[in-house]
Amino acid sequence: MPFHSTMARLTGTAALATFLATGTLAQTVEELVAGAREEGELVVLMLHPTDSANRNRLIDAFLEEYDLDINIEWAPTHPTALMARLNAESASGVFSGDVGQGSVDDLWPSVQRGYIASVDWAGIFGDDLPGIEAAASGVPPEMEGTVLSMFDLVYGLIWNPEFVEESELPVTVSDLTAPEWAGRLALNSYHIAPVDYLSYAIGEDETVAIVEGLLANSPILKPGSGAVGAAVSGGEAAVGTGMSYATDLAIARGEPIRFRPFADYTPVLGMKTFVPEFAPHPNAARLFAAWFATRGIEMIGEEEHIGQLANPNSTVGAALLRQIEEAGSTIVSVSSVAQFDQLAETRRIIDAMIADQ
Repeated sequence: MPFHSTMARLTGTAALATFLATGTLAQTVEELVAGAREEGELVVLMLHPTDSANRNRLIDAFLEEYDLDINIEWAPTHPTALMARLNAESASGVFSGDVGQGSVDDLWPSVQRGYIASVDWAGIFGDDLPGIEAAASGVPPEMEGTVLSMFDLVYGLIWNPEFVEESELPVTVSDLTAPEWAGRLALNSYHIAPVDYLSYAIGEDETVAIVEGLLANSPILKPGSGAVGAAVSGGEAAVGTGMSYATDLAIARGEPIRFRPFADYTPVLGMKTFVPEFAPHPNAARLFAAWFATRGIEMIGEEEHIGQLANPNSTVGAALLRQIEEAGSTIVSVSSVAQFDQLAETRRIIDAMIADQ
């Protein structure tokens, strides 16, 4: 139900007075709503949803939910660029945005530096947003209370059905090292992602060995998974590695591209939303981040083809989980912060291998 009511406004006014008098951070939904009204603005730097109409739907629904009349600026920013901006600005104790998104591994250094706000998400929002506890879980203990799950990036094999039959496709990740794929394979030049994430499951040596075999096939290297997908759908390559949601969007645009999980490993990268420690509008930021990670993401998940594998209410996530299970694949994702250091070392080796090509 919408939050707005005369009583809510009166309660919010009292909460704001207490908040301003004590100088402490808001600890209830009512205080956050009151603080958001006083702030009057919110700057969202998330890339998703990618459709502007869906962003507008979310803005309208959020404002209605909490009876807010504030200005919301949504400036889509790629997570990689956002992380660089967050770390550069926060070093001086300020930041120019309120809510952002990033992958769990890319966010860890910012968490370590104290640039991501720590919030008692379940304590504050547990009664109002039932999905908040699940959204706050699934991260290494050292990251608890900092980030909220948005959706999972599920990686697998992508191919162009106009250039290769499904029956002829490689089945496992290492099958892509077979000579028959020489010159017909597109890969992400950014650490050969998602193959680099296999280090979480099989370690550095085996991961590097697979990358060595892939590079021996003279792959077409592209800057990012999106560019890999474009190379495959455009016929520059027959197969590649890519993301399920991006492939679904390309199919919806009529492009000749398909996706399926590998039979051995399925790299899954958790995309998170967060509030910067130095967000200029911290009350509106916390309120929006919690709402978006629960009710908001459910509003636009199917249309944006994004979902969470562990969320039973995620239609897209449930469908992807079935595909992974049917393929007999093992999900590969981070479980400890020690793995971030392992990933960094594996990436250092892979990048040196790419430079030597």
